[in-house]
Parts: sequence; C-alpha cells; structure tokens
Amino acid sequence: MKRIILPAVLLAFLPAFCADGVKLPPKEKFKIVVLAGQSNMAGRGKIDPSNNKPHPRVLMLNRKGEWVPCVDPVHFDVDGSGVGPGKAFGEALADSDPSIMVGLVPCAVGGSPIAVWEPGKSFKKGKTEWHPYDDMVARVNKAKERGTLAAILWHQGESDCMKRCGYLYQARFPAFVERMRRDIGAEGIPLIVGGLHTKTCAGWFGNILARTHQDTCEKLYGPGKYIPGKAWPLEADNIHYTGAAQREFALLYFAAYKDVAALLAKDPEYYKKAAENPPTIPGNCGIPKEQMNSLPATLPEKVEKYVFPKGRPQ
Repeated sequence: MKRIILPAVLLAFLPAFCADGVKLPPKEKFKIVVLAGQSNMAGRGKIDPSNNKPHPRVLMLNRKGEWVPCVDPVHFDVDGSGVGPGKAFGEALADSDPSIMVGLVPCAVGGSPIAVWEPGKSFKKGKTEWHPYDDMVARVNKAKERGTLAAILWHQGESDCMKRCGYLYQARFPAFVERMRRDIGAEGIPLIVGGLHTKTCAGWFGNILARTHQDTCEKLYGPGKYIPGKAWPLEADNIHYTGAAQREFALLYFAAYKDVAALLAKDPEYYKKAAENPPTIPGNCGIPKEQMNSLPATLPEKVEKYVFPKGRPQ
C-alpha cells in the first residue's frame, strides 16, 4: 500500500502536538535525539514490561507527530517493532541532567540500505513505502521547532555488507552524513555510530564498513565517535539484538556521547582540526570500475578526496 502523502512530509505543514498531560520545557531544555539507520536501531528485541515504564522526562515523537511518553517500541517501521537503544539512551541522558527533558525522534527503517538514505529515494517495508531520508529530515526539523538538537545515533550497514554495496558504502555513507548535517542543521552535533555485529557482519566488507563509519564520524564529518561492533546476543532470527543487548548497547552510545560532549566543552571546534588531515581509503579497497556508474558524477569535495585520493579513474 503506497502512501499518497507521507506522514513525515505532512509534518512539515502541521504543528508538533503534545499528548494530553505532556508539557514541554523551554526549547533550550528540550534535547532532541535522532535515531536513524535500519532494524537494529529501530529495535526488534522482545519487550519486557518490567523494563518498559516511561521516564518522566523522556518523550518520543510518534507516527502522528505527537510528543508522547517514551515506551518501547519507539519505532513504527513495522508492526510489532521492539526494543532498540533509543529509550535507554534517552533515560541515561535525562538522568545526567535533572534540568532537561529528552525527545527521541525515531527515523530508522528496517532493512534499508544506505542507497535509499538520499533525497527522493523510497524503500518499501511491510505495507508501507517509506522515504527514509526525506522522512527523517522532515521529522527532525519539525522536532527542532520545540527543542534543541543534542545527538544523532546511527546504526546501519547490515544490508550493505557485501561486494555489491560494500565498496560503494565508502562514498555513500560520508556523502549521506555531509548532506544530513546540512539539511537538519546539525553542525557541531555529536554523531554516534554503532558498529555492526562481529559475526553476522564480519570479513572484508564488514571491515570496510567499520573503517568508513569511523573515518566519517571522527575525522571527515565530526564531531562524533564510532563504537566498535561486538558479538551481541541475538533474537531467534539470528539477526536482531536482544532487548537486554540493546539496553547495554545504549549505554555504550551514551558513554561515547559523553566523550564527544567533553571534547566539545574543552574546544567547540576540535573536530574541525581533525578534518584538516583527512584520511583516504586504502588502495586495495578502491571502488571497482564496473561499479563507478552507480556513483554520482560529483561528490562533496572531502568525500571525493577520501574515495579517490589520486583522482577518479578514467
């Protein structure tokens, strides 16, 4: 079933509402956290009711564009979504400062490859045709009318960990981050990237994605930090992290966020210095000639130099 009007696009023309009884603090005290990527960010972990009570200062933006108390599932990309890292991260952030309220903006879409995280691209999940990038931009910019952007959490790559997509990821992911920071006004906002499962996404292309994630968020388009992947416990589908693993992963996201925040407190422009000596991809990881036509004719300057340090092959 295709949507005639995307809910996220519709948000651009509607105010952000609050559910009955929810009162937002001043804009500078309402900290917006973006959750983006694919299913292990959206969450498929089993929900434990004993660990699913709302925190009094953590909200989430629901599918209707309303701020409501945060409980799992935070995402709505599929029916029966489950536990992801968002709720536990939001609670850790709220507990770190009693004067703030946290608003989670769910944007992840299960199964989505990096190629659909571009303007105008669509991706069908379940009965819905999502527009991952456009939906994210619309939802985040609407959330920012009531709050202040604090962090972006990203977990994605399982759909790209192969020859067909892995080489191209080295250009697509940093280009995505450059565009995202520009389109949602995220200059200077910590980007925390979670690494992929070390067993399900191991090998040559797993290593390519891990390096690209780290190079992008820590050096090319910071500020940010990469969390190395590990062999998290999985649900019975052998793909998705368990609820307990997601809550543990959330604390690693928060620890990384605190590290970046501390660096920014000491020097608000530290990440710009890191970008002055940008990395380049290893020579044996170059994009194969037969895949070059899948790239745009031009890329952002830093991405072009990262992927083609000696210029594009002719």
